[in-house]
Amino acid sequence: MKILIVSYFFSPRISIASYRIDAFAKYLCEAGHSVTVIAAGDSDRCVAWNGCTVHYLRDRFENWDSCDSRNAGRFNYLLAGIQYCLTLDGKHLWGRHACRKAEKLFSEHGFDALLTTYGPLSPHRVALKLRRKGYKFHWIADMRDEMSHHPTVISRKMVSRFRSVERKILREADLVTTVSRPLLEDFRKLCGHDRFLEIRNGYDYEEVHDVSFQPRFTLAYIGKFYGVIRPDRFFEVLVRMKAAGEIPADFRFRIVGNRMPLAVPEAIRPNVEQLSAVPHDRAIGMSLEADVLVMIHPTGRKGVYSGKVFDYLATNKPILALYDPRDVVAGLLAETCSGFIADNDDREGIRRNILECLRLWRAQEVLPRDWEKIRQYTRRNQTAILIDYLARFEADGCSEPRLRTDEERD
Repeated sequence: MKILIVSYFFSPRISIASYRIDAFAKYLCEAGHSVTVIAAGDSDRCVAWNGCTVHYLRDRFENWDSCDSRNAGRFNYLLAGIQYCLTLDGKHLWGRHACRKAEKLFSEHGFDALLTTYGPLSPHRVALKLRRKGYKFHWIADMRDEMSHHPTVISRKMVSRFRSVERKILREADLVTTVSRPLLEDFRKLCGHDRFLEIRNGYDYEEVHDVSFQPRFTLAYIGKFYGVIRPDRFFEVLVRMKAAGEIPADFRFRIVGNRMPLAVPEAIRPNVEQLSAVPHDRAIGMSLEADVLVMIHPTGRKGVYSGKVFDYLATNKPILALYDPRDVVAGLLAETCSGFIADNDDREGIRRNILECLRLWRAQEVLPRDWEKIRQYTRRNQTAILIDYLARFEADGCSEPRLRTDEERD
C-alpha cells in the first residue's frame, strides 16, 4: 500500500509528537508499505529516512537556528498567535505549503492512504482540502490527545470553533486513532460511527535488565515543564523531607530538558541540577543514571499519558508519578508493576512514595516488572495495531474492514 503521512513534527525534531510519527513511518515501511512523509524542516529538501521518502518543507516563521535574533523570535511568536486566533492553527501558513506539496505528490504518484496527525491542525486540514478537491484515499486521522477538550482552549467561543472542525474531521475520516480509551470515548460521543483504534505511544529502545544504582540517591525528570505541569508541590515535599532528615542531605534531583530555569527553594538548591535538552538517545541514557524517574501531571485532564511514561517503562527504574490515581497512568503502572502514583496535591502520598523509592535504592532492589505486559508498549507493537488494520483493509479489497474487538486484539 502507498501511504502518505502529513505531520508538522518529524525526526530529527526532539518531540513526543515526532517520535510517534517516526514510529508509524518506520514500522509501516518495515511491514512492506511504501511510505512518503511531508513534515516541517529547516529547509525545503527531500531525503531518505529508514526506507521512507521525507519531504521537509521549511516553516519560515519557526526559529530553527538557535542564533536567530530575539526580535525574530518575538515576531514569529506573535505571528503564530495571530494565525491561531484567526484559523485555530499556529502553523496555518506552513499548512498551505504542505497542502500544495500533497496535491503535487498525489498527482505524480497517487496514494492509497493518507495519515495525518493533530497538533497543529494543518495536517488534518490538508486531508479535508484534498477530499474537497476529489482526491481518493483512505484517511487515517491520528488525534493523539484532545482537541476541543484540551485545557489550553480556554474560551467558549474557541471551544465552539474547535468543536465544529473536530466534528468534521471525525465524520469524514475513515479511521480515527488516539492514545487512550477515555479519549476515544470522548471522540466517539461527537460522531455517529465507531471507526476508532486505540494506539498508544511507546518506547523504542532495548529493555534494561542490568540495573545500576547511583552513589547518591538520584531522582530525575526528563522533559520540560509548561502550563500547570510544574514541580512546585514536589519541591515542597522534598524541602520538608530534607529538613526532617527523611531523605539523604546530598540527594540529587536532575531536571533535563526544561527550557526556562525554575525557581528552586533555597533549602534544596544545592540538590537540584537543571540541564539543557539532549537528543532522545542521550535522554534514555540519563534515565539510566537515576534511581527514580519522576512524572508530574496535575489532576484535571483524563486519558492523557505523558510520553515520558513509556520512555521510562523499560528502564527498570521505579517511576514516581504525581498523577491522578484514578486515571490511565495508574492502571499502566499497576499492570506493569513499574512504579508508584499519588495525586499531585497529595503531599503525604508523595512523601510515602519517595520513601519507598529510597528503600529500594538502599536495598539495591528492583521492582518485579511484568516484562510481557511492558513489551506491549514498544512502538513496534503499538504500530502493529495499525499495520494489522491495513492488512485487513487490503484483504477486504480496500473496502471498510471490520475493526477487531478488544477481546480479539487481546
